[in-house]
Amino acid sequence: MKSTFENAKGILIFYLFLALLLIGCSKSSGGAENGPDNGKGDGADLPGVELVDGNNVYGYILDEANNPITNVIVTDGYTVVKTDNKGVYQLKKNDKAKFVYYSTPAEYEIAVESSNRKAPLFYKTLNPSDNPQQHNFTLSKRASVTKNFVLFGLGDPQVANQAEVGRFMDETLADVTAELAAISKPVIGISLGDVVADNASLLNTMKTRLGSTIMPVFTTIGNHDKFSNGTVKTNDVFENVYGPSNYSFDMGDVHFVCLDNVKFSDNSSYALDISDEQIAWLEKDLSHVSNDKMLIVYYHMPMRGTNFSTRTPFFNLIKDFKTVHLMSGHTHYAENYIHNVSGKHIYEHVHAATCGAWWKSTINGDGTPNGYMIFQIEGTSIKDWIYKPTKLARDFQFRLHWGDMSFGGQHGYFSYEQPGNTLIANVWNADPTWKVEVYMNGAKLGDMVLRTGSPLNQDAWSKGYHLGVLNRNPSNYSTTTKHLYTYKVDSPNSTLKVIVTDRFGRTYEQTHADIVSDLSSAAGY
Repeated sequence: MKSTFENAKGILIFYLFLALLLIGCSKSSGGAENGPDNGKGDGADLPGVELVDGNNVYGYILDEANNPITNVIVTDGYTVVKTDNKGVYQLKKNDKAKFVYYSTPAEYEIAVESSNRKAPLFYKTLNPSDNPQQHNFTLSKRASVTKNFVLFGLGDPQVANQAEVGRFMDETLADVTAELAAISKPVIGISLGDVVADNASLLNTMKTRLGSTIMPVFTTIGNHDKFSNGTVKTNDVFENVYGPSNYSFDMGDVHFVCLDNVKFSDNSSYALDISDEQIAWLEKDLSHVSNDKMLIVYYHMPMRGTNFSTRTPFFNLIKDFKTVHLMSGHTHYAENYIHNVSGKHIYEHVHAATCGAWWKSTINGDGTPNGYMIFQIEGTSIKDWIYKPTKLARDFQFRLHWGDMSFGGQHGYFSYEQPGNTLIANVWNADPTWKVEVYMNGAKLGDMVLRTGSPLNQDAWSKGYHLGVLNRNPSNYSTTTKHLYTYKVDSPNSTLKVIVTDRFGRTYEQTHADIVSDLSSAAGY
């Protein structure tokens, strides 16, 4: 039989344990921090938070000196709140919420996982229970807030295996790294979906690869980044690696918003869609952003030519910002499209793929070289942008052919089906402001004309390689082309020259000697 002292000791220990348990479950403390480190722990130096209105997710957003940061947008992807003058946020977790995360203010650095893996880290994974849980974040203040910075846009890496990861590293990222070395301004990147090609095992590998340069690269989910839960493809596997699919952040005078606009109805069928819940979240997010900012919304599937169910409310939410640009990928061809929304022009940049035609060549299906976009942002304007072809000079902005040239191999030949003296120019980054002019003997002959009707709605040179030589699937590799220009040249000679002038006044020049008559540059560099 135990002594009276031992019984009393046991009772004392029991009540001490019970007291600690009650404190741990009280409204002023919560679940443990989780995920990669980005915030103070639940230390004694942080005062308790009194939760109200059934709120069960809360925390502090502080700078590195433990000073509170006010007016930071925080969300669980459904509810949107801001931190108060103590740096505190609190909200009631939506039953479907997986993360709590903040929108990085312009005055603060974009937090990343590490110096070797610059994957943006602005979120914490939520505990699925309804018990109160605390998630704190620490932000590093910028030495100065610059309104001028550089944005890289990368469409569809879409790697299926390690060999293609190798090409992405050795070709795309090597080229990006060389460009970054010449940039002195702050720089960020966005990857516009289809990070992988239906290979979940490569998601983490690509997170490391995308994070291997000096710039943080934000990631978008694409149709090939979604994986089956048994009945339908979802975001779960992707989000376990990359975090939320819908998020925002500020840089300079620009508010960026990323949206998942790919919706599967089963394991194979998908369409462009933005749900009512996403629209509600977007409206709440944008309500905290001044309309005198520039708004850049990026996603995977282009919105031009679509009529998804929430199209009208989407454009109504974004149209009143001072400047609006939309950015997408998905198509494996380049297109610049201008939306007219109640008289306001909204520019959509449809990025060609970094992988081109699925790593089968050095080009996309429309003849655009594998590559990426570089945008120079100043205040609320994109002052300049250019398509940078991978492993090729910046000034390689178009390709010339004669109209009767035939391209192909043992599986077939393809032609532009034009007369032999019709000059074809494939000007992949053109928009209506560009000029494409023909000169001969030093004198201007005239302006080349954009042609988009059949057969000039496809690039015969690209089809000649992908279909005629490689025998690829015509339904995938007969890609829409929206930037072929023609001009009929009487008695062409060696003085023939084409000068292309982009919207920023830069000129690009090619001569008779540059006219492409074989497929060698499609096959390799």
